[in-house]
Amino acid sequence: MTPSPPPPPPKEHQPVSETTVSDPTRLPSHLPLNTPHRFYCGGQRILAFRGLDVPPDFDDHRPEDWLASTTRLFAEGGDGVTVLDDGTRLPDALATDPDHWLGPDHVAAHGVEPGLLTKLLDAGERLPVHSHPDRAFAAAHLDCDHGKTEAWIVLDAEPSACVWLGFREELPPDELATLVEAQDERLLAALNRIEVAPGDALLVPGGQPHAIGEGVFVLELQEPTDLSVMLEHRRFGLEEAHAFLGLTVPRALESVDRGPLTAEGLAALRRRWTDVTGVGHALPEEAAAFFRAEVLRATSDAPATGGAAFAVVVAVAGNGVLTTGTDATGTDATETVSPRTTEVARGDVLLVPYGAGDVRLEGDVTVIRCMPPV
Repeated sequence: MTPSPPPPPPKEHQPVSETTVSDPTRLPSHLPLNTPHRFYCGGQRILAFRGLDVPPDFDDHRPEDWLASTTRLFAEGGDGVTVLDDGTRLPDALATDPDHWLGPDHVAAHGVEPGLLTKLLDAGERLPVHSHPDRAFAAAHLDCDHGKTEAWIVLDAEPSACVWLGFREELPPDELATLVEAQDERLLAALNRIEVAPGDALLVPGGQPHAIGEGVFVLELQEPTDLSVMLEHRRFGLEEAHAFLGLTVPRALESVDRGPLTAEGLAALRRRWTDVTGVGHALPEEAAAFFRAEVLRATSDAPATGGAAFAVVVAVAGNGVLTTGTDATGTDATETVSPRTTEVARGDVLLVPYGAGDVRLEGDVTVIRCMPPV
């Protein structure tokens, strides 16, 4: 592994010139809508959250908004990569100045790759029972460094809406294979059913089978892949090559955690992100190896602050002002960053580069900063 660079000297000893960063691509920017066509229904809650009207010819198979994405769909046309407002693909923008976008420590450890895919997901129907490979399986069988551990931060949910996560009892390999072949309701019935409400958060480790129920709207963080093993697939019209990642069915099923996921295990994966006051983590500590979701909750009496980071900032409640560059120094010690204020309100989605500096949130507003692993 490439060693991390030595830490910079304290700020008071850093030389500062009169150069000011004013290039808008180097400051917080609003992310455009990025909703690739998917095999399942949804999308109206995304438009409502973003403050957009539903067009008359709305394609109701737009249930995911891929935010600051460098990832492509595994199938279904291969779309998904974010194109910034100036027409630049995000991977190309990152490559032009990775230290500014991601920070030198991140680049030294992970290269020019955020290691994160953030989505808004609106389940307009129950999603199929499926799972995602973990890193070890992806490396061994899919020539990929990332699996797809993910997390759901529930922003809205209909009364009694639910998700399913993990098998209630241990399933022998032959029994799992039988259920997958049968493609009936027994597969869903074998999972833990969990009612969810706004404010819930769940970590979904790679390998755990799961499904999201109709009427659940989440902010999702995940490893940057679109790798899914569709244990249910026929009712959604998915071909086996898509459903099982081009692997044989027995091999693909080796990636599935056959349980059991106990009540104690489930409790360790759950949080209430709305319990955070000031600044705090929305997800269990285990998530930090994959991604971070930091809640900043400001009130009229108390601002909330955060350190410099590449972040997708999603305003989830209220309205206020986000100020970046509060530390006044960019990634290059010879440049200064003019503080930049941006009004934010529920539904706003910003991309904030590391080089924009520290942030301060003021007003009566809550945002969630979705960030790469430490």
